Amino acid sequence: MSKPKDVIVTLSKKHPQTGDAAQAGHTFVIGVLGSKKGWYEIDTEQLNKLQNEDLQQALFKIIHIRPAH
Repeated sequence: MSKPKDVIVTLSKKHPQTGDAAQAGHTFVIGVLGSKKGWYEIDTEQLNKLQNEDLQQALFKIIHIRPAH
């Protein structure tokens, strides 16, 4: 069974599907778990206060709600 720590986290200034730039001061947090992918946009200052485990947990919840892409 998958766990939050299994999520591979990547940060990007570009949207993972469209390639559009994130709005000023924001970053896309992208997670991959097996064949599933999820992402969200976050304020970069807020992102700097989080640890990798926090990002994995948030992405794990998103990935399990979305169907496989």
